[in-house]
This record gives sequence, structure tokens and C-alpha cells, in this order.
Amino acid sequence: MEIQSFLGLVNYVENGSPNLATLTDPLRKILRLKLGKNSNIESYWKAEQQHSFKKLKETLSSIKTLGYYHPGDRTQVIADASPVGLGCVLIQFDESGPRIISFGNKSLTACEKRYCQTEKEALALVWSVEHFHMYLYGKETFELVTDHKPLEAIFKPTAKPCARIERWVLRLQCYNYKVVYRPGKFNIADVLSRLPRIENINKSFDENSICQILSYSRPVAVSLSDIKRASEKDQEITKVKEAIFQDVWDQSINQYKIFSSELCFHEGILLRGDKIVIPSQLRPKVMEAAHEGHPGIVAMKKRLRTKVWWPKIDADAEKLVKACKGCTLVSAPNRPNPMKRRELPSQPWVVVAIDFLGPLPSNEFIFVIVDYFSRYKEIKVLKDISAQSTISTLQEIFSRLGYPSCINADNGRQFTSIEFKNYCKETGIELFHTIPYWPQQNGEVERQNRDILKRIKISCALKQNWKRDLLDYMMMYNSTPHSITGKSPSELFFRRFFRDKIPSISDLENNNLDSEVRDRDKILKEQGKEYGDRKRKAVETNLEPGDKVYVKNLIKVIKLVPNFNPSPHTVINKNGGDIQIRNDETGQDYRRNIIHLKKIEGEWKVTNKPEQNDSSHEHD
Repeated sequence: MEIQSFLGLVNYVENGSPNLATLTDPLRKILRLKLGKNSNIESYWKAEQQHSFKKLKETLSSIKTLGYYHPGDRTQVIADASPVGLGCVLIQFDESGPRIISFGNKSLTACEKRYCQTEKEALALVWSVEHFHMYLYGKETFELVTDHKPLEAIFKPTAKPCARIERWVLRLQCYNYKVVYRPGKFNIADVLSRLPRIENINKSFDENSICQILSYSRPVAVSLSDIKRASEKDQEITKVKEAIFQDVWDQSINQYKIFSSELCFHEGILLRGDKIVIPSQLRPKVMEAAHEGHPGIVAMKKRLRTKVWWPKIDADAEKLVKACKGCTLVSAPNRPNPMKRRELPSQPWVVVAIDFLGPLPSNEFIFVIVDYFSRYKEIKVLKDISAQSTISTLQEIFSRLGYPSCINADNGRQFTSIEFKNYCKETGIELFHTIPYWPQQNGEVERQNRDILKRIKISCALKQNWKRDLLDYMMMYNSTPHSITGKSPSELFFRRFFRDKIPSISDLENNNLDSEVRDRDKILKEQGKEYGDRKRKAVETNLEPGDKVYVKNLIKVIKLVPNFNPSPHTVINKNGGDIQIRNDETGQDYRRNIIHLKKIEGEWKVTNKPEQNDSSHEHD
């Protein structure tokens, strides 16, 4: 019964009040009748009960025992859920006993009312903690009291609840709490959950409200009467009218003169053939109406040309589409910069590239290292790809082949770690990282990864030992002439041929080898560059430091995510296709390739720009 819940709250809050028994006696008279739980008490509710209820509410509204919050005191959050609402109380305990800090209650939505009781009670715990976030966040521990016994097990780390409750439990991961069961008759939050304030919200809108919403949410149609009134005030059209009737054309309207044979006036509106000439004042409205539905540049030009005209209408349409934020965010990325081919190193094992391929179905990874001069490569199958494991693998390889001068790697955690950087510094190796999310910059090793993966797929399809087949592939690869250099990797790297199962006469003559390889490498690389640039339609970037850009969303959770992030960024520096940008909202610096960026056209401004922090950089 709701009266019993209400009295339970009053007794807890006003415990020790000198006239509490007198105030609550009229309500307790109804309880003595021992009516049913859902009985109608309207006939028993008289003036004295109403007076008592009103006085008790006034007493609760000026609680004398409501105390201040102290971070060091023991803290409890008591929560409860009823079929219609949630309630919670924040209590602290000290030497003098408990004191109430704050109350909270919430009405359930129509959807939440359909939850089962366990889900409602779980929701009450989650909502109450988030409601008292300012008191509980960062606290060493607090008790979360409920009168629903199953929640003690459900909120344990080892529990496996349903998906909805599991998501709620994840929301409480930033709090240190312990769920405690307490029977419902001792739960003072019960009354708050059963007596929520239910407001009747009038969802009807008057005509003025609807018109206001429509006027701000979509472009307004332009009527002929508006065009006529604007034409009478437009200086350009007024000069054109005088020129048509007097055949005297002013210098400022030469753009109209070349179409003088097509211009005429009809009921005060200037026409060019069967198209209306829009006054300057109304052109932005017409452009907005034409861009409704977000057509592209070509479609918008066609749409405008069928009905209206004014000087430079095509340029205005193109400018509006390029400046449209929605169109920009889902448009195609910038074209890539022309390729920059890497010069062939002076000798083997000067510049190498490293990368990890995987994980494979066996939870293993393949470590790949490639020499840029000879294309000689080595692979290692690893289960641990930490920085220490990577360093150990490189130490074993370098113990046989020596230290290279330079290592190219992506932005994997093991390659960007302090431990790996220190190792390279100790061994005199210069470490270079590729642009994040741009594996083409380390194309040599990425191409080798594709060949290795192909051989593993073949081995798995034939149900063979892929590790043994991978060794056969390495023998074949290092003894086969490369398509670019024309020489086998072993011949260039070790200055000798690998002896394999194919009979041959080993005749090691390397006269003019380097010059021959270098000329062939340069010619074929240039051919590949021209083909690649032509195929990708590569152009030099027009981005300059200070330009505003959007950044491509490289990780899409759902398909409706736009191609570009709406947060504006500023170009800080550029080196060809390698662009450094800074987020205008967070101040964080990023490094991206030109195709990951989209220049913001039109006017822009940045509000609430944070202070720049030199130490704010991206960690890929």
C-alpha cells in the first residue's frame, strides 16, 4: 500500500521528531483497517487524513536531518523500482548515525514499464549511481542497496546476464561499489519509486509553432510576387529595364547585354527566354531551394537552368555545393599526390622494411623483414608480438646479417614503443614510421605480405603443413629473378646464387652489376609511377598551412556514418602528400595522407577553440 511506503520514508527521515506520532496517526488509522493491498481508500480519506498528509509533506520538504556530504564517511545508495518509477536515496554514516544527503526519483517511460521486474531493479541501481555521479565518482567504495536478491549475483564480475543488463553493468565500470541485499520493508527508497510525479504533457502544437518549425527546417519557396517586389528594388534589373527600353547599356550590366535579344519584361518580372531572372536579394533563397535533397554540382546546375537564370549562376551553384557541409562529409576524398619513387639504396641491407602479418587462425603472426636493395626477405612465425619479442627476433636476424642503417615500419604499438625506439637508438638504426592508415608508404613489405598470405591460403586449401610450405616458398622466392631488378634476391644480397632443386652452373660474374640493376630499377619504377599516377588521377595538392579540412572516418561502425568527420581541422604543415593537421576542438595533432582530407570550402569559423598543447599528438 502506498500509505505504508510513505510512512516508512517519514519514519526514517523524521526519526525522533516530538510530534511525529500525532502527525501520522490519521494515516495509521487507515492502516489499522487492514485493507487489501490494492483496495480503494477514497471513502476512508477524510479531511484529517488530508491535513496530516499535507503537514508531513511540509515536514519532508524542510528535513532537519538532511546533512552535508563528506568524502570520508561510509556511503550508501538505496535504490528501488516499482511498476511506474524509480527511486533512490543517498545516505552517509558517521559517529552520530545515518544522515540523508539527497533524494532522487524518476518516472519510467512506456518502454521501460514493459521491462521485467529484475531489469527494472537493475535499471534503478544504474540510474541511481549515475544520478549521484558527482558524489560517487572517484570514491574508494560505496554500498549499492537493493531489495531484489538476484541482483547480488547479476552484478558480480563473473556473472553472465542478458545483453541489456550487461550493457548497464558496463556503464558502472568506472565506479567502485558493492551490491548489498536488504528486504523491501527496510528499503526507504520504495516510496520514491512508487509515488513518482506523472505530468500530462500536452503534445499538441498550435499553428504558429508548426509554421516556425517548417520555416527553420526546410527552404522557403519563392513566389512570383516576391520576385516582382524584389525586382522593383534591384538596381541591376532596374538598369537592365532602362537599357532595354532606351537601348543604352551601362558598363555594370554588360553581362546582360550579350543576351539582350532574349531579355524582356512580363508583369514587372525580367525574363531571359522562358527563364526567370532572379533578383540579387532572392538568389540565396533560390539556391537553397535548388539544393534541397542535396543534388551534386551537375544535377543542381541542370535543375536551376530549367527555370531560372542570372549572371554566373553556374559558379554560384558550384560554390554552394562545395560549401555544403553535408555534401562535403559524404563526398569522395581528395585525389592522391603523384607517386614518389624511392631511390635504390647504395648496397644491400642499408634500408629495410618490417611488418607483422596476422593474426592467423592459429593465433600466430608472421614477422616479415625485406631489404629494399635486393628484395631479399626473411620471415619468422611468432605468437608474441610485443616490443620485447620483436627486438629479440631482430637481434637474431641482425646477429647474422648485421645492423641496417634505416628501418621503415608502420605505427604498430611494438614499433612505436619507447623500448623499440631505444633499441634502434642504441644500435645506430634510424627508424621511420609511415603515415597512419596509409600502408602504401611501406609498399614493399605490404606487397610481400600479400604473396606470403597467398601461399598460406594455398597450403590450407590443400590441407598441407603451411609452415613447411612457407619455407619452400622462401627458397623459391630468394632464388628467382625479381620482376624489377631482373636478379634474384640471393644473387644481389649474398653475391651468389642459391642452390635449389633445379640443376644449374653457378657462375658468379657481377661485372657492372650495380649500374645495370640501377638503370633497370629506375626505368621500371618511372614506368610504374606514370601508370599509377594516370590510373589514380594523381594531382599535386593545393592544400596550404592554415587551410581548414575535414578528416576521413577510417573506422566506420555503421554504414550511415559519413565519409568525413564533421569536426574541423587546420593544416599545420605539408610535405607532398604527408599532411600534419590539428583538431580545432581538441587541439590534438594528427598526420594523414592527402586522400584522408577534404578541404572546407566557403566561409568558416571556429568557436571555443581549446588551448594548444605541444605534447598532444596521436598514438596509432
